[in-house]
Amino acid sequence: MDLNGHIHLLSGPVQGGKTTYVAEQVDSWKNRGLRVKGFLCPGLMAGGRRAEFSLMNVQTGRKLLMGREEKIAGWVKYRRFYFNPEAFRQGRAWIKEALAEPTDLLLIDEVGPMELEGLGWSELLDSLEQQTNTKQLWVVREELVPEVSRRWHIPEQLVYTTKFLKIPF
Repeated sequence: MDLNGHIHLLSGPVQGGKTTYVAEQVDSWKNRGLRVKGFLCPGLMAGGRRAEFSLMNVQTGRKLLMGREEKIAGWVKYRRFYFNPEAFRQGRAWIKEALAEPTDLLLIDEVGPMELEGLGWSELLDSLEQQTNTKQLWVVREELVPEVSRRWHIPEQLVYTTKFLKIPF
């Protein structure tokens, strides 16, 4: 049992505050001297449901529209959203930059059905699984934790829920 594993999961229900919690912790982690990098995907609600979301670099604050319900030419449809291919390219570039310099904590928000189907961040996650020298926190919907844990070999002891909001970083 590897309690010091490099990949940790934060889980919770859909729209359960996972991204908000991690966003609130970033400044605290940085104030403690941790070099925190990676990205979050904050959403915009409309009519009681998520209408779009952005990709946000936690180091620079730079945002890029990543997905929305309305069709946009050149974007890729997956379920009810259209995804911006440039956001995926940019996210991979941000992670590559983060790994090229000292990083204490790498954030990936979020690992979902797309990744489990070999799309989205799937290739990136496969690569990050091999980055054992960098602690990582991946955000995952609670119902997907068993599949994500199996797919990327993450022990259940490294899964935290928004119910407890206590992550050891």
